[in-house]
Amino acid sequence: MTKQRHYYYISGKSENGQLEYTKRIIYCDDRFEDDLVMLAFPISLMKDISSILKNFKLRDDAEFFYSECREIVSVPEKHVNEKGEGKLTFQSYFHRFPDSVSHFFDDAIVVVVLHPHGRFNDEGLQDYNMIGYIHANIISFKNADDEVLQGYYYNVLRMSEATVNGEAIYRRKRIFTTVFSVLLDIVIINDVHFVYANMGRENQSILDALKMNSKRTGKLYETFPMRNNTHVNLLLGRKKHAAALTDISHNEELLRAYYAMIHETRQNYVYYQLHNERLFFNMVNRILGSSPNSRFYALLDNAGKIDAAGFFVCWADYMYLKLQNPKGLFKVIDQLKITDKLLYATLFTGKPEHVKKLIQGAAYLYRKEHGIQLTVLNAHDGDPYSELKKSVIYDPFVYFTIYDRAEMYEKMKNRSKDEKGNVRIFIETPML
Repeated sequence: MTKQRHYYYISGKSENGQLEYTKRIIYCDDRFEDDLVMLAFPISLMKDISSILKNFKLRDDAEFFYSECREIVSVPEKHVNEKGEGKLTFQSYFHRFPDSVSHFFDDAIVVVVLHPHGRFNDEGLQDYNMIGYIHANIISFKNADDEVLQGYYYNVLRMSEATVNGEAIYRRKRIFTTVFSVLLDIVIINDVHFVYANMGRENQSILDALKMNSKRTGKLYETFPMRNNTHVNLLLGRKKHAAALTDISHNEELLRAYYAMIHETRQNYVYYQLHNERLFFNMVNRILGSSPNSRFYALLDNAGKIDAAGFFVCWADYMYLKLQNPKGLFKVIDQLKITDKLLYATLFTGKPEHVKKLIQGAAYLYRKEHGIQLTVLNAHDGDPYSELKKSVIYDPFVYFTIYDRAEMYEKMKNRSKDEKGNVRIFIETPML
């Protein structure tokens, strides 16, 4: 049964320090009986969270709020469907939250869902549980007519696993659909017409939320398959190729050449976000400035030109991971105790035979120098490196997109197609 709820959209602070926000009415299909306090605010306001909470008569302890965030963000990310299909379920424990997440997208809008307890302190501020946390990351991309548009990339979609008498009191109450109602209202506020995200393994609750909210708001949605490949660096790595790697992380001339190669091969992808050098170097500075072990590596020819290059994001600098109830070969690698640190390798350029050597060299180097035992390589339809990325340890994931400019979207898809007709969507963000 559809019900009316509301959330607060916080745009920032005025010159005199007053919180600027609006109360937004949304329509929801959740079955949760109690009131919810839902806030949407720029991630830059995390430092002011105490005053924000106090404004809404909530417990204004910033450290408690951050601990609630950490607990929700570390909820197991279940890349399995309702039939239990899928091998990968993991928990991400972020270091130094919230700093560790803000480096990936420094202009995200944070959406939190809070469940007030009804208990008040001496100042009349109400205690709460955090039951939902998500980022709506602002992205910039070009449509098929080369017009620059803004969109959102959703990530860190987490809902509380809290139970009462064995019942998941939040997940089974369709609160996820209410979160989507908030997200789809934010696009109205900011005149955004395209969003996308990775849902992991095809998930019925997300599909239901997409269907219900799209029908209510008149929006359209589509899903795209991808393959998440996990490689064991002991098997993948090659010492001889590691010796041939050149670190170009601080070589502006080679980084510019690398960017030109990225742009040449990806500029027509749907939601391609690196459409100028400034955006590329902003990403470079954010990741290298916050991750001491992330690097851009290249294989150079005899003239010092790039044969192959890639971006190696050391997720271990931001978080460690723990597998939950692993299946198949994931169970084997979990028993080896090598799953806590991951290397995410992406944005490859060059001929496949050169890229293969690049990946093998980096896998060896990160295992020997940083103790990182696993490398994640994501592939999609039309990926020229999909064959060399394949692993026997993998999970099929799904991206989804929501849009309300059907003609423009179809033109973007058509422009993105390769010679085999594959629609290519940009999935190479620094974080899933």
